[in-house]
Amino acid sequence: MKHPNMDRYAGKRITIFGANRSGIAIARLLFDLGAIISLTDTRDSGALSKEISQLDGLPIQYYLGGHDEACIANAELIVVSPGVPLDIPILVEGKKREIPILGELEISASLCQARIVAITGTKGKSTTTLMTAAILEKSALFSSVVVAGNIGVPLASKVATLAKNDIVVVEASSFQLESTYTFCPEVSVVLNFSRDHLDRHKTMESYFNAKRKICVNQTDTEWIILNASDPIVKRLNNDTDAKKAYFTDNLENGEKELSLICQRLASKTGARLRSDADNIGIYTYRDNQEHWICNTAEMPLAGAHNVRNALASAVIGTIHDVNPSDIRNAILEFNRTHPALDHAFENVSVINGVDYINDSKATNVLATYAALESIKVSTNLNGKTKRVILIIGGFDKGNDYEAIIELVYTKVKILILLGDHTHNIRKKLAGCAEIFHAATMEAAVEFAHSHATQGDIVLLSPANASFDMYTDYKERGEDFKRVVKSLET
Repeated sequence: MKHPNMDRYAGKRITIFGANRSGIAIARLLFDLGAIISLTDTRDSGALSKEISQLDGLPIQYYLGGHDEACIANAELIVVSPGVPLDIPILVEGKKREIPILGELEISASLCQARIVAITGTKGKSTTTLMTAAILEKSALFSSVVVAGNIGVPLASKVATLAKNDIVVVEASSFQLESTYTFCPEVSVVLNFSRDHLDRHKTMESYFNAKRKICVNQTDTEWIILNASDPIVKRLNNDTDAKKAYFTDNLENGEKELSLICQRLASKTGARLRSDADNIGIYTYRDNQEHWICNTAEMPLAGAHNVRNALASAVIGTIHDVNPSDIRNAILEFNRTHPALDHAFENVSVINGVDYINDSKATNVLATYAALESIKVSTNLNGKTKRVILIIGGFDKGNDYEAIIELVYTKVKILILLGDHTHNIRKKLAGCAEIFHAATMEAAVEFAHSHATQGDIVLLSPANASFDMYTDYKERGEDFKRVVKSLET
């Protein structure tokens, strides 16, 4: 059955900003719906040859190498890719001309016939998205389970094949959410919130307001799942009419914390940790029935942050009536084979008893906190507990390094500052560990190698974006792996 919104774009003149995955996918979708498409990007045709080749044969007007004002001269609608800031001059001019400006996610979701589970947060979105999909696939309740969004597969590329009996799990970034207006997923999930992307959003409040768009249109027929242990996330209790569910990894006060919240907000659904004998277990509950899912020690993904991801995923499964044994099996069978999990606490090599870990995807302080948190305090060959050599630095998006001070002080013996934009890190973490500067990845890894002893961990977890030295975190991670592999010979 055709979606009722599909006819609204026939014959409409639409300009798409950004020729990345989302831009190309939404261009194809809207063209197929009869729209007249223009596409603009700051990069020239040579840099975009691979992307544009996907639209070969389509009568699309291109404005490349910059956003010429002509690109919006006749536009009835502007569609922005996530990477395009909404405050660039040409879009400000578009607003003055009262041209509607929507994001790819907004349009794609409005055309999607499948149920949508949308997951956001500063850290953990990709893992939770994939784990949720694995849980829903176990249930056999849906014709198909699809993963889309910020994870690398634009929702626009899937809309045409999705039906009412399908479900799509969408990783939603703040860049995607800020250009939504009617977006209303069946289930929204907010994992956590901390300082990030201030180069784009300018203030924490603006960043939070972008995130909160995931739930503001929800009604009491939809669900929102919130991290009960995150005080900022809990602010969303009052921002949506959706039914509430919660998760917490607060082992000491988790049961009391959830009970108080659930009593106040009449929620009977969630997940928490509970300690039984020598085990720490993940438990889900709904309508006063509690189910043991698994012990955290059984999980194939290490780290407290992945326990939180599993708790959130388990709640999603519970809401969709997935059998607890299927939730358990999906979590225990979960693996890291999806490309979205590359460069996320990835074991690269062990050389002379030293572990080399690539966590280049850690582009904010919360992600680096999670990486350090997951490393157990133990002794190296010299009997010392400070055994991490941390490579940190990059393009600072307005970070506050306060959160990692204690972890750096207790676990990091050497701090290697990578690149030319590390003044704030040096200032904030002075006195926590020995600090050295490296201008290149080769210099950073080779210095770490020469100062590491058996039992140490060399960890690339930059806490920053990569744009000062690399095109993206993937290129940075690959460079780290290349240098580490050269040490094996």
